[in-house]
Amino acid sequence: MTFRVRDEDKRIIDCMLRDLAEVIYLLPNKTLDPKNLERIRVIITGSGLDIPDFVLEKAENLELIQTLSAGVDTLPLDRIPPNVIICSNAGGNSRAVAEHVFAMILSAIKRIIYHHKNMEKGIWERRRYGSMLMGKTLGIIGLGHVGREIAKIGKCFGMRIYGINRSGKTDVDVDFIGTPESLDFVLRESDIIVISVPLNKYTRGLIGAKELNTMKKNTILVNVSRGEVIDQRALFEHLRRNPEFVACLDVWWKYPEKDTKTCLQDFPFHTLPNVIMTPHIAGFAREIREQVIKHAVENVRKYLLGEKISNIVRREDYL
Repeated sequence: MTFRVRDEDKRIIDCMLRDLAEVIYLLPNKTLDPKNLERIRVIITGSGLDIPDFVLEKAENLELIQTLSAGVDTLPLDRIPPNVIICSNAGGNSRAVAEHVFAMILSAIKRIIYHHKNMEKGIWERRRYGSMLMGKTLGIIGLGHVGREIAKIGKCFGMRIYGINRSGKTDVDVDFIGTPESLDFVLRESDIIVISVPLNKYTRGLIGAKELNTMKKNTILVNVSRGEVIDQRALFEHLRRNPEFVACLDVWWKYPEKDTKTCLQDFPFHTLPNVIMTPHIAGFAREIREQVIKHAVENVRKYLLGEKISNIVRREDYL
């Protein structure tokens, strides 16, 4: 284990794996006995940033890297031996992300923040009405684990669901499902668009000026994937020119070294009235850590038992 492990995490991990393997917890700035390095078959990591270089260099019998995060774009893929299987933790926190998406959508479509700021100033203005979700078209770019949860909630609101994934197939109730070739159609027809794709060589810069101009002038655009999926300059300029267009952003292009540090982007999104912002917290909730740990460790357990595992990463999508 290379992530920062809490006592409650250890109890879960030990309970699920102690009958199959010896578990070693690698503390920050600590080294391992070379004999232990040679015995490592599986690494469970937070996002990949916490795997020390010496572990990848010396763990000659490494077979599997399992992340706790759904995204794997921070893994040092170029330094991980090609024979090592990499698994993400997609699905571990998908419900939490989907609920956050709808918190942002409802804030935008009901103009909650606009009215809240007015009320703080003592301004009583009721004529700037919000809209209803019922009957609106929700476009989901990336109908994976998170996207499917978003689709289910959207249906409960009486929305039409248009989705895009690689295969053009899904087992979720949608009104349209297409492949990336249908991107322009979904962008053009949707009232609300949610980006929930992984960041890889195919999705980096997926949404630029052309795609933004394809959307309706009053679209609500939600991004819970990665900042780099959207062209930063293009989005800022589009928001500035189209005051009825709203961007709900939980993911960013720049991150601070520590959570308490100031973090501003290359463009001053915080000065725009048509942006709703959160600091990459969609996947977090008080109840979620245990679920995320169990989801990842269960995949490791299946691997050690020789069973079929989930969320195997296609390296060719990233390298």
